[in-house]
Amino acid sequence: MSAVINGTAFLPLGPATQQGLILAIIWAIAGLNILGIRENARVTFGIFIVAAFVLLNLIALGLLHMAPGSPAVILGSATSVARSVTGFGLPHAVAIVTVGIASCILAYSGIESVIQTAGLCQNWRDISKAYWFLALTVGIVTPLISALALSAPIDFARHEGDLITHWATVVGNVPFGVVVGLVGSVILVMAVNTAYVASSELLERVAHRYRFDWLVATNRRASLYRIHCLNATLYTSIILLTEGSQAILAEMYAVSLLASFCINIGCLLIYRYFQGTKEIREYHTSRAGTLVLEAILVACFVYLAAHRPYGTALWAGVVGVLLTTAIPFSRRYGPEVAEVRRSDYPMEMLLALGETDGPLDVYFRRPGEVDIVQASPTSAFVTLFSPRQPIPDRVAPNHYRFPIQGGSVYRSMTAILALL
Repeated sequence: MSAVINGTAFLPLGPATQQGLILAIIWAIAGLNILGIRENARVTFGIFIVAAFVLLNLIALGLLHMAPGSPAVILGSATSVARSVTGFGLPHAVAIVTVGIASCILAYSGIESVIQTAGLCQNWRDISKAYWFLALTVGIVTPLISALALSAPIDFARHEGDLITHWATVVGNVPFGVVVGLVGSVILVMAVNTAYVASSELLERVAHRYRFDWLVATNRRASLYRIHCLNATLYTSIILLTEGSQAILAEMYAVSLLASFCINIGCLLIYRYFQGTKEIREYHTSRAGTLVLEAILVACFVYLAAHRPYGTALWAGVVGVLLTTAIPFSRRYGPEVAEVRRSDYPMEMLLALGETDGPLDVYFRRPGEVDIVQASPTSAFVTLFSPRQPIPDRVAPNHYRFPIQGGSVYRSMTAILALL
């Protein structure tokens, strides 16, 4: 939506024409991905080279043609924020930071792009380079352009949807504004391209996990064309459902982006507190810093969900439909079912122990503890394993492997003891 509005700011287009153009762009990007990743990467690289040149010229013109009152506006804004954060106590400072981050959370969408495409990177060093690239480009360029544009003498109410394009005409001329609008539109369109790439990787994993071989069929260019067509259909349905409302789509994207951040950081936090750093010696983050970041993100999510009800409702509806359909399906057709079927039966252990006289010994052993299993008819070694992991090898006749039931190792142990 933003791409079309900025790109057609100087053209009198009706709502129906804009919506048709949006759908055409969605399917055009799908076609670009179907052509193959090599051509896709070349086009993307060329577009961002041109975009970098235009944005640098925009910043230079903004600094050279800055209005006389703009420095005072920028300084006054920074002073006001600093005073609000430091002068009214900790609760007020937390509220200001929360509202500030939540209000511009879409500026951090590049982080989600790195997270989604992390599986395409060779190691964490490449991912680190991507974050540094974001910090040195988006982290500097976006605040700088925002400060210059928002301090300019512009009627913001009239140019809410095409602020940067109009500001480009103020510091430059109308042709330059047209170029900025077109380049900005192309950059926003490439965000859809990132969604295609990341979504295709995610759906490919799902297809391999649940053996949907028909979904991962490729064409002559080794492109997952069926997944790309499915994504285009889903994006089209969202556009039609919201009637192309930029506000509702932005709200939905912001809420879903924060939810994704909360889930990712929460999972990292759980891993760090329960697994430590023995498997991630080369690179790990501070647990205290991760905890603070998670608290900030959760606060931002609560604030945004409370103040953006339409976007929250749309996000919750989509997530609810996916969960209600995916959870029963995964429990029935997931690979965990096959692992459970390969496990041993409790009655086998009961029959084996029932053939012996005298005291019986039952030992519970974790997966991997195989060197202490002894083949004795009066003892049984039980290994409880998660169905999400491959079933452990059976190392002795009296070694029994049972899946964890009810999500708790303790409950599984008490159930076995009660059966005995």
